[in-house]
Amino acid sequence: MDNLVVSLGLGVALIAALFFVIYRFTRMRGYHTAGLVLAITMIVFIPLSVLNWSSADVFAIHLALYVIVPYGLGIITTQIEGERGRKATGGRLHWAPMIILVFFGVVATVNAVLLAWANNGMPTQLVGVFLPEPQSQASEVTSGFPGTVARISERKEALAVDHVTQVRRQRELGWQVHQGWRSRPTAGEPALFQVRVLDRNGEPISDAAIEGEFMRVSDFSLDQTFAMRPVGGGLYEAQVALPAAGRWDLLFRVQRGDDVHEQQASTSVRATRG
Repeated sequence: MDNLVVSLGLGVALIAALFFVIYRFTRMRGYHTAGLVLAITMIVFIPLSVLNWSSADVFAIHLALYVIVPYGLGIITTQIEGERGRKATGGRLHWAPMIILVFFGVVATVNAVLLAWANNGMPTQLVGVFLPEPQSQASEVTSGFPGTVARISERKEALAVDHVTQVRRQRELGWQVHQGWRSRPTAGEPALFQVRVLDRNGEPISDAAIEGEFMRVSDFSLDQTFAMRPVGGGLYEAQVALPAAGRWDLLFRVQRGDDVHEQQASTSVRATRG
């Protein structure tokens, strides 16, 4: 079960239980009890949130629900007290505060669901209902958001360091670098990745060091680094197993002494054979 759902549900249950215990075993009225419970909740909740900080969104949704619960219970018990004071037999509550409670309860619940889906992805049972079929024909789809924008920004910033100078030197070298797979890669299965390096005159370069990284834009935790070995004739090889189907971005670096050639590309990985 999602940690957000657990913390919200458990917190609401504890707040409600605390409210009824104080209201039942003291002579405090409903709105007094609500104020006391809210104060206790904030004294406990805020320090714990700071010490175990997740994000502002998570903090806000917890804060909203933890405020709504004692507030709502205070309204309900105060209405009941008023009805009893007038010796009403029906015990009906006024519709206006109930609509307010229902509205904020629905808003908080929807926000909690959307936040949980953003952090951990939509439940598998709902993926086929709300999401289109994947173009890569992948057998498993995730809708979680792992912070793609921030990750791309970091990569672009790293690649931008001395970029103009590097491009100029790379053009002066005139190396001819070509990359590809020996056979089409399948998710989770080792495949032979090859790079051929020639100088400006078309002569093979067999004494370079090649390192790189296959990057999964939608989930950077799956990124795969690799180092290649020379096999002669300017050809280099590495066994790479990419764990997920779909598009992967590639960045690799060819270095011989002080000479460096960097190259970017993208590739597609098919789903595991069923």
